[in-house]
Amino acid sequence: MSKLSLKTKRDLFLGLGIFIFVLLTWLILTLTLSNGTATSASIYYGSNKEAIATIDFVSEQISIHYYQDTETNTRYPYVDLSNNTITLLGDYEVDGIRQEVVITYDFEKQSVQITKEESPYNVCSKQGEITSGALICLPNSVRVEFKNAEEDFVL
Repeated sequence: MSKLSLKTKRDLFLGLGIFIFVLLTWLILTLTLSNGTATSASIYYGSNKEAIATIDFVSEQISIHYYQDTETNTRYPYVDLSNNTITLLGDYEVDGIRQEVVITYDFEKQSVQITKEESPYNVCSKQGEITSGALICLPNSVRVEFKNAEEDFVL
């Protein structure tokens, strides 16, 4: 086996250096952006950019921003304060009927979980309880996104 030329060694060191730089940048961004406690979680339905409901972990309140169009007398989403759940209609249909998606929230843990839904293999409810990031339920067109408070600095 022949020795590596100086140019090849330089290229290897440069490639390794770029790889380490990218890895460190990703690590720093991941740690700093996921830091902090969620102050709220917004629930979105479909491709709408406006949240259908918001869970405020600070004031421990639920806000409904708009209701879904349904063919029944039930207004979705509806909030069950005794069970800490928000129920809305997903897009997934069984025998032509849209199915309910039940989202459980916990003010103390500042967490959210999709606890009941109908979808292939029930992938949405298997995501578990989360406290940051997002829950995405594609078959039902439902997503939950957490928000952190932005701190103001006073000089």
